[in-house]
Amino acid sequence: MMLPPPPPLTQIISGADLWLDDGQHALVKSGQAVVLRGPRIVAVGTESQLAKRFPKAAKVVLEGGTLMPAFTEGHAHVSKLGIHKLEVELGGATDMKEALSRVNAWSATHGTGWILGRGWDQNRWPKKAFPTAVDLDAVSGTRPAALSRVDGHAIWVNSSALRLAGISASTPDPKGGRILRDDKGLPTGILVDGAMDLVAKLIPAPTNAERREHLLEGLRELRDEGFASVADMGIGAGDLAAYRALAAEKALPIRVFAYLSHDPLVMLQELKKPRTLATTFFQVQGVKFYMDGALGSRGARLIQPYADESSTQGLWVTEPNIVQRDATITLKAGYQPAIHAIGDAGNRAALDLLAAAKKTSHSSVLPRIEHAQIVDPGDVPRFGKLGVIASVQPVHCTSDHAWTPARLGPQRVNEAFPWRGFLKGGAVLAFGSDAPIEDSNPYITLAAAETREDESGDPKGGFIPDQKLTREESLRAYTLGNALALGRKDMGRIHPGNLADLLWVRAPMLQLTPAELRKLRPGRLWVNGEEIRLSSK
Repeated sequence: MMLPPPPPLTQIISGADLWLDDGQHALVKSGQAVVLRGPRIVAVGTESQLAKRFPKAAKVVLEGGTLMPAFTEGHAHVSKLGIHKLEVELGGATDMKEALSRVNAWSATHGTGWILGRGWDQNRWPKKAFPTAVDLDAVSGTRPAALSRVDGHAIWVNSSALRLAGISASTPDPKGGRILRDDKGLPTGILVDGAMDLVAKLIPAPTNAERREHLLEGLRELRDEGFASVADMGIGAGDLAAYRALAAEKALPIRVFAYLSHDPLVMLQELKKPRTLATTFFQVQGVKFYMDGALGSRGARLIQPYADESSTQGLWVTEPNIVQRDATITLKAGYQPAIHAIGDAGNRAALDLLAAAKKTSHSSVLPRIEHAQIVDPGDVPRFGKLGVIASVQPVHCTSDHAWTPARLGPQRVNEAFPWRGFLKGGAVLAFGSDAPIEDSNPYITLAAAETREDESGDPKGGFIPDQKLTREESLRAYTLGNALALGRKDMGRIHPGNLADLLWVRAPMLQLTPAELRKLRPGRLWVNGEEIRLSSK
């Protein structure tokens, strides 16, 4: 005869101040404790009261600090986060010479196949000019090379890669993309948005085993930052199959809410299935759409031309009518559209098509706009009025502030990163990092949100300082805000009935200076009521 399963473990966690948030007001209370039974929180109260109610509970006594809901990473690319350690890391390179030196060093220890890497940003270099294939040829030789820009919306390739892809002066710009050319019409080696596919399709796909390890490595990195869940933005069929296999094996270290890439074959097949409403360790949450490109590579779609390149207004990566059609299909199926929109024209078009899609679909699911970086003042309150989630990544502001004014000009620069405007208009604000495009460290993101300064304190007083957020608002966006963005009422706050996803930090969270916050590390993490061992960095 089979024995019944053992009863779930009951634990009382005490000793730390509790971060409590009802969605309207947040406070830190001392002398409080939390009771967990299995994967759920069952009670919150004083330690003495709870000890009497649960006399047999195991006791976990923390050493001061703050106990709060575990973070949810609202926008990341898990596989890319896992794989970037295997490629050339160009992030932070201060000039092209340093970038090329890193490529040369990596190539010396990886002797065959494609040279792959990411993270370069010409805006950090003295001349702020895009590099060329000829520059890259000097260190790559005849091996094909493809290096992704920091924003993931442009790649720098060498002459070998151009030849393999058949890209020449006569190659037209593909739909939703741009081949940068010199004054003779020859490709320079920079491919923007849709043009990247001309080379990307030639790069060998990872094996199933490699996919699994990339996903697990990315999830482990997020876990070690204090995240109990992640919204993985834009997965294809291969990663979807790998996730499902890992979930079946109970091998996922944190929860995954997956948004499919806008691939009609995969999307239409998946949307036939009802969306999982229970909060499990893996669920397909929605579909990721691309409206436009990125500001740094001048692919973000603007209402008026770029101030520093008047010949372009940016790109429609996907035509708005196609996004509207497929976002409507997504909503009708009960799933969530998540639309990448960075420029003011991109955001306006996304709001317009979502308003139409919601009327047609009659869905109660809240759609999302990802990034929402440059928004016309008249469109900011529409997020709240239409019930559109503003999914933002504050570190983009502190990374991009130095060159954003040049792209937009003085008349439009105040459109950039309008976070307080979203809140004032009643929108739900959800935080992410866009890792690996930015650092996944949530404490850096929190400091960026409240200072709008980079780590060196630039610009002094903050970039467009009237859009700064408070510590409480920022913590909510990383916890309850992301839970609301995912439609999960049992996540994001310490409350009876909610999932026991908890994070303890060895510090008084509301009293840290931004500089201290940037140095903070997670202390202990519980996912689904089980404490997870964190890797030290």
